Amino acid sequence: MLPQSISTSIFPQPFGFVNFGESFRDLNKKLIIDIEFDKENSEGKRNTFTKNNSGWQSKTGMETKYDSFKKLSAEIFKYALPIIHSSGVSKTQKLNIGSLWANLIFAPGGFSNPHIHGSGDTIWSGVYYPKGVSEKPNLDNFERQKYFGYGIPDDATGVLVCKDSNISKRIVKFPMDSQQFYSGNFSIIPRESLLVLFPAWMEHFVTPTTDNSKRYSISFAINKV
Repeated sequence: MLPQSISTSIFPQPFGFVNFGESFRDLNKKLIIDIEFDKENSEGKRNTFTKNNSGWQSKTGMETKYDSFKKLSAEIFKYALPIIHSSGVSKTQKLNIGSLWANLIFAPGGFSNPHIHGSGDTIWSGVYYPKGVSEKPNLDNFERQKYFGYGIPDDATGVLVCKDSNISKRIVKFPMDSQQFYSGNFSIIPRESLLVLFPAWMEHFVTPTTDNSKRYSISFAINKV
């Protein structure tokens, strides 16, 4: 028997997503109304999106204040569980979803510094977008390659970037047919009704916005009980 060349991966980076599509269009409108109301009537908190004068963050616990966030919290948890279990987390481990909070960039130059979500019991985290960078006539049509990609786009504005913890993988430069195992960053372009999920240890940041459009996102943590 001739020897075989076997290719596999030994340090995968788990990641998951859900497109809630048109079924969440009305909920998205309510979420944005509630975010704007909270911004006008709450001090918010000083955190990653408020390191500059172009951003605002709500306090945690938005699901206890607004029915829209309460509904979103339940849906996130329901759809996150199979993704988390597929990464190797045992179904015997009890999990819950922590408090939700809102993030808003409202002026050019708004950004978020590299950070992670959650506490010592957090296993996974993620972000939901009630609004995208552009309006879509049919939210059920989702083309993955338009919103996900390795590296950071040259025209990136308000893009979520997940950082690879192995910062030394691109020390040697060479031509590539695929960046999957060699890029240090993975970018997500905000899109209405899109939920993305990743392990709590995955550091991420948001590139500066370049126009006056508002960038809404909702963050959360999924914890071990």
